[in-house]
Amino acid sequence: MSVVLYKEPDAAEVVGGILATVTSLGLLCLARAVDVCKGVRKAKTDSAGTYTFRLTGRDTQGTFNTASTMGLSAQLPGDTASGPALHARFKIQRTQLDVPTLAFWEPADLAVRPDPREVSVKWSGRPALTDRASPRYKATAVADNEANDVVWEAEDVRPGEALDARAVGDLRGYLYLTATAQVRDNGTTFTTLQDSQRVGLVGALGPPRSRDQECAVADQRGQPKPLVPCSLTDGAYGPSYRHQGCQPMNGSEVPSTPQPTSPAKACQANTFLQIDLGARRPVAAVFAHGLSASSPVVIETSDDGSAWSQRAEASWSRFLKVALPAGVNARYVRLSQQRGYEIAELNELAVWS
Repeated sequence: MSVVLYKEPDAAEVVGGILATVTSLGLLCLARAVDVCKGVRKAKTDSAGTYTFRLTGRDTQGTFNTASTMGLSAQLPGDTASGPALHARFKIQRTQLDVPTLAFWEPADLAVRPDPREVSVKWSGRPALTDRASPRYKATAVADNEANDVVWEAEDVRPGEALDARAVGDLRGYLYLTATAQVRDNGTTFTTLQDSQRVGLVGALGPPRSRDQECAVADQRGQPKPLVPCSLTDGAYGPSYRHQGCQPMNGSEVPSTPQPTSPAKACQANTFLQIDLGARRPVAAVFAHGLSASSPVVIETSDDGSAWSQRAEASWSRFLKVALPAGVNARYVRLSQQRGYEIAELNELAVWS
């Protein structure tokens, strides 16, 4: 069996949100060699399941010579589309480090049952290592495509709990669980993540009202610029929306790339995204998939695209559900940040009646 070891990028090394998660990097580099896998080390386990990596001090340090977080990933041999996987995160601050014994987790009774209102997720049993730490569980729904695009993540789920059916809509894909725990061993803290096997998931609800509708993003003057084609409503969930650049305005230079942690001033590009439903319709909830923001988000609606009413506000989450007050009807739905910052990433914006 192959095991990969990689250094997680620090803040100065991450460019443009290339990696959605470090665990996805590990599985990607197990499956094939791509540019982002340069520097990743791979080893084979022996008959006892042991493996060894030899590194220099520099291999374990980040941009500012501080100890980087390292990642270790492995996947059970066989069908990589459905088999369980495991990961560990830790810092190397000694000349020899022994990683605790890691075990795959494959709950035999994991069951996913979708209906038009909810998706129930049931399982029993706890993964290995829970004699030393209580795990937290996350449910992840992914698309059945080559990239296995993440459609939805639900944190802190428990056996028998259900996901809102609108989170997956008409998805054709899979759902798996991740059990996360912390283990302290000989002075080093290891965060372990055990992915269960993948179970088929076919959404029973159908597409949202916004599917294949037109959309727009704020240009540098804060005016809606159509995105053609609209990646926010196509049901693909993979790529983020196409950012608008900033050009010099009024004789002053402004940033040419998005600055998600800086307030919009002269340039207002990417400060909001909106969907045109084509006609005035009931709007009950908005689901944001793959959202990256730096402050609470605001949902506004409009009948004409000019006069806007704030309907809801919510703390930022990468996968976010925002319920609107009862009785809201609108043609246009807009998502922005409370403080006027740019929206760094958004893969899909689903509006439900």
